[in-house]
Amino acid sequence: MQVAVLITVFNRIEKTILCLTSLFGAPIAELDMTFTLFITDDGSTDGTATRIKAEFPQANIEILSGNGQLFWNGGMNNSWRAAIAKGGYDLYLWLNNDTVVFPNLWREIKAADEYAKSQFGKGGIYVGSTLDTDGNGLSYGGFNYLNKWTLKDEFIYPDGTFQNCEAAHGNVTCVSHDVVMAEGVFCDSYIHSGGDHDYSYRAHKHGFPVFVLREFVGQCENDHYVGEEITIGKLALRDRLKYLHSPLGFNLHNTLLFQRRCFPHRYLPVLFAGYARILFPKLYYKIYNLIRR
Repeated sequence: MQVAVLITVFNRIEKTILCLTSLFGAPIAELDMTFTLFITDDGSTDGTATRIKAEFPQANIEILSGNGQLFWNGGMNNSWRAAIAKGGYDLYLWLNNDTVVFPNLWREIKAADEYAKSQFGKGGIYVGSTLDTDGNGLSYGGFNYLNKWTLKDEFIYPDGTFQNCEAAHGNVTCVSHDVVMAEGVFCDSYIHSGGDHDYSYRAHKHGFPVFVLREFVGQCENDHYVGEEITIGKLALRDRLKYLHSPLGFNLHNTLLFQRRCFPHRYLPVLFAGYARILFPKLYYKIYNLIRR
């Protein structure tokens, strides 16, 4: 079984080295599996490419160059398309470079692929769950939408079985070649985030099995929107508007794109809510927290 591991990086070299060290340390040979790394270096200034080559001289790694404007979605697609062009891969593993994987990773992925093909007759998407850096709570993984209007979601915690889910984070998630043949790669219109949720949800809607691996397979800090509710109200209106549209902020473009492609009935409410978020942040978050309870 041949696996293409897809990564995109922009600086964070120390985290990248920890990630790759854990990946190469996870047992794989006895499972009759091999992998090739496709890493897009999107304009790093910390010597990422040179350091990776020095640290892992014998590894099967292809380092690709980005223009510094690919962000996560574009960088992952760059790596993904390079893997597809090379050909011969059964699985494609999305891996964030701030994730430290556990030794059980490849065992869980192989078992998941065998389960999907025996139970559903085709490969699917196998979602790895990660622990937060304190080792206690779940930081990323698979989830279900509890309400199709508010999109309130609920994580699926590993319980020793393969549990179905509707969508996934892309921190450590494996996609079968069967899915790629039908769904392709991430939608290119996403800037930075969002492609993983879109891809996994649409694959689920199109009848592919999407489920959570039986055990936690890594550790990764949840760093999304930390303190936003407190900090956004302190910004000047001009800076709030920048945050609304920034790929590294609220990213209204991606949010609306996701609604249009996956939940079109929410497009207008989300558009209005996006501007309410920066025009009237205190009122917005008061209502938001009530809805999300």
